[in-house]
Amino acid sequence: NVEEIKESEQDSLIFDESHIADFIKEIALRHEILKENPELYIERDEFLGFKKDSLISFILPVSLVDGQHRLLGAIGEINTRLETGEFDDELSLSLNNGTDATMANTEILKKHTRVLPVSLLMSDSPSEQVFQFVVINQKATPIERSLLGTIVSTTLTNDEMEVVSQRLMDSGIKLEEARAITWIAKNPVSPFSNLVERGVNSDSKDMLQWSVMGKIINIFKELRGGILFGERNDYAKIWQEKYLSTSGVVSEFDDNVFSSAYDYWRSLEGPWRELFVCFWNKVSDKLAQRENKDRKNFWGAPRESNIFNKISLMILSSDFFQFLVETRTGIDSKEHLKSLVDEWLQDIKPAYFDRDWELSGVKKDSKGIRDRWAQLWSDYRKNPSALPQIRMYRNPKKTD
Repeated sequence: NVEEIKESEQDSLIFDESHIADFIKEIALRHEILKENPELYIERDEFLGFKKDSLISFILPVSLVDGQHRLLGAIGEINTRLETGEFDDELSLSLNNGTDATMANTEILKKHTRVLPVSLLMSDSPSEQVFQFVVINQKATPIERSLLGTIVSTTLTNDEMEVVSQRLMDSGIKLEEARAITWIAKNPVSPFSNLVERGVNSDSKDMLQWSVMGKIINIFKELRGGILFGERNDYAKIWQEKYLSTSGVVSEFDDNVFSSAYDYWRSLEGPWRELFVCFWNKVSDKLAQRENKDRKNFWGAPRESNIFNKISLMILSSDFFQFLVETRTGIDSKEHLKSLVDEWLQDIKPAYFDRDWELSGVKKDSKGIRDRWAQLWSDYRKNPSALPQIRMYRNPKKTD
């Protein structure tokens, strides 16, 4: 069934690394449909819309040659210059000096044709091709970080990634960040699944920006940036320095061949990832809803939602670490985290984000508004006896 398929996806080594996983899911779902409805399997060369030739072509490797227009353009440019007589005098001089006409023409071409750079591939492996594509395309007009991350993270398997990972990082590509964001943005267990832009044409304007997702992940993964707007303390960093090492979730870092609890926590598949998913699932279940896009606590549509936007997500992240620091608490397990979130949000009304804050004309990401929202949430969370007045959300906090 579908649930079993999802569970197998979670355990798959290739899930977050390759588009092939999406293809496998489609095949598995069709297989389940046919098992229950065998009468649908009429054409032996067709599989519920997947033709045999299409399946084979998808599975087999393909070599794609791109950039021929540059070569054709260079050739066309020199031919145009020859036809307009630009080199007639030079050609006549060569002929008068006894040079053969064909040779004289060849020399003109060698001298004046555009010289195009050539990149030497160390091998024809997929990992080498991805490396060359990414690095070369960053030299002239850089690719958007979201598309770059999608290309790197979904083209290669884990094993292929290892071959070029260090070279990509040496070239300035934030590979670890890209892979972390891609996993959170694609895995169906994540509350951010299919809600983060990936730099492709199918991206919706209602998706969370790639860079914003990176900032939210960074607070949990790197334990840096957990600063409530308007304050100076980095609560994620303070928690890491004081309480991470005594947390049960990192107690076995030695067994996992890591030199420190922090290195284990922040590794790509470290404890941070499961806890990140658990935290946001709990928060979104408590404070948001996914059914009605027109309501202000909708989990999605960052331009309209009061909760699913950069400012609110960062405030919630930072405030949770402030709560952990205030209560001097480590995290022992996923179940322990759930109870901590319940305690943190105790008595908080879901209506907090589910009201019209009347933000027409308000620039949400301005310092005064960010600081005000952080203050309103922090004050309310510590004393949730009454919801803040609506007018306060559009009232910028003045700098002291």
